[in-house]
Formats: sequence, structure tokens, C-alpha cells
Amino acid sequence: MTSLYLKFGAAALSLVAGTAAAQVTGAENYPTRPLRLITGFLPGGVSDTVARVTGDKLGELLGQRVIIDGRPGAGGVLSMELAAQANPDGHTLYLGQPVITISPNFKNKPSFDPLKAFTPISLIGFGSTMMVVHPGTPASNVKELVAYGRSQPPGTLRFGHSGMGSTNHMAGELFSARTGVKLTAIPYKGAAVNIIGVLQGEIHIAMLPTLTAIPHVKSGKLKAIGMTGAKRSKAAPDVPTIGETLKGFDVPVWYGFIVTAKTPMAIVNKLHTETQRAVRTPDVRDKLASQGVETQLATRAEFAQLIRDDAARWKKLVKDAGIVLE
Repeated sequence: MTSLYLKFGAAALSLVAGTAAAQVTGAENYPTRPLRLITGFLPGGVSDTVARVTGDKLGELLGQRVIIDGRPGAGGVLSMELAAQANPDGHTLYLGQPVITISPNFKNKPSFDPLKAFTPISLIGFGSTMMVVHPGTPASNVKELVAYGRSQPPGTLRFGHSGMGSTNHMAGELFSARTGVKLTAIPYKGAAVNIIGVLQGEIHIAMLPTLTAIPHVKSGKLKAIGMTGAKRSKAAPDVPTIGETLKGFDVPVWYGFIVTAKTPMAIVNKLHTETQRAVRTPDVRDKLASQGVETQLATRAEFAQLIRDDAARWKKLVKDAGIVLE
């Protein structure tokens, strides 16, 4: 399976300064008031940090506050629906994540097409997620976990996730489909309660933000099984990817700003330029790196292609693996 991590040459890593004036034509007075940035998860998690760190810098560059509006629920679908209905004047942004590309595969899918409801502004970067198990689980790597799971009655092993269709939910479902180990999915309202669940033994397995998991792994309260993405995390280079054992296993977590469709292109381009400036600042880059998020610059076209490729990838995987998303 091809990784969605983007690879760009030097030209793609720089903004085209010569077209800046043309891009902002028609957006000279924008923004005229504080911006609203809708997110789909609880405060304190990685998504919230990405929104606040990047949003604060974007607001500084635009000369207006960026107010975070967290709307958790349904693995991010509720926030996505709210963002899709926003006035297309560029004053409401959405922190886009894979819920956009996964949700069309739900049995009860959104009433609109997420791929057509939004216009991409700017990719921000990629996060890393670690599969961990409770120390009482007799497995310390993917091979041992698969062997243990196969030795138990189907559904014995429980894994926690942050909502139907979230990336950590899909990671568990994909693991089950690829190994034949039937897992029972247990929903939680965010990573904070998910980690409590695995620490207390309510569940055997959890997919957690890497920086959240590391202290508990080092203390021996959790065991690291593998990274869910295509490559090892810089924050935990000794933890192998699940894909190193299960070939093709890859559940990327991307973050980016998007805006409802029909937003004037002049405003979209201005937001792209300023968000890229924000992502390039050492302050934003370092703060996000401290949360396990690697920033990545991209053109709007490249970001749009990433979203299309991700959607096609999930559609095929859900169909081929027979994953049912209620």
C-alpha cells in the first residue's frame, strides 16, 4: 500500500511569492472579524493542539483572533457537518482529518458528500499513533499479539477507539481484518479516556497519540506493539511499524485546514498563503513536533490530491476487508 506521506522537491516547499498579489485580489479587507476554527475532538488532545498552535499563529498573521470551537461527537462527523453548513465567507475554518475520507463509507453516511462540501486550504502535517496493550496482555509485539488473539474465543480482545470511523477505530478494524483476530470495539470520547480504559484494564488494546503513550510505555504501565503509520515515529524510533509485520498496514493521520465550498478563491488563496507561513515558523513546527506531529508543506493541489487518494484508499479497504461502519 502506498504511503500518503508527501514527498516534494525544493520548488514545492516554497511559496510562489510572485503570485501573492494576484492571489489576494478581492480579499484586501479579509478578515473583518475573528475567525472560528471548528474541531471534532475534546480539548487537550493532539487535534486540539494542532488547531490551537496553528490557529494562533494564523490569527497573528491575519491580524484577527482565531477562536477554537470544539464539537466532539461521532468520531468527528458532527463537527464536519457543522463546518459544511458554515457561511462561505472564509470566517469559519475546519481542522480537516481523515473523518472526511472515511465517513462516506458509513452505512449511515453523511447527508452530503464531504469530498465536494469543502475546499482545501493547507496541509499542516502528519501525526503518529502507537498501538499499545495493557501489561497483563501476554504479547509484546505484533506477531505475539496475533498468536494470542487467535488462541482466544472470537471477540475476547477489546480495543478502544475515539468514535466510529476515527483513525484509531479504523486501525483496530484493519488489524482485525488483516489478521483474522476478531476484536471487540469499545468507543470512548477521545484519547484521554481511551488511555484510562487501557491503563485500568477495561480494554486490552488502544491506539494512542505517540507522545501520550510514551511515558506509560517507559514506566511499564503499557506495552508498545507498533506504530500504525507507514514509517516509524521520530519520537519513538525503536518502536517498529505494524506494517513491518503485516505488509501494507498503514493508517495515516493527516491534519489540514479546509473551508466550506463556494468560499471565494481569493480568500482561499490568502488563507493558504498565511497558513503556509504559519506552518513554516520554528515556533509552530517545534510545538507540533513536541506532540508527535511532523509538519509538511504542500500546494493546494497536492493537498487536494492527498484527500482524494485517501478517500479512494479507504473505500477499497472497507470493501475488500468487509469492514462494517454503522
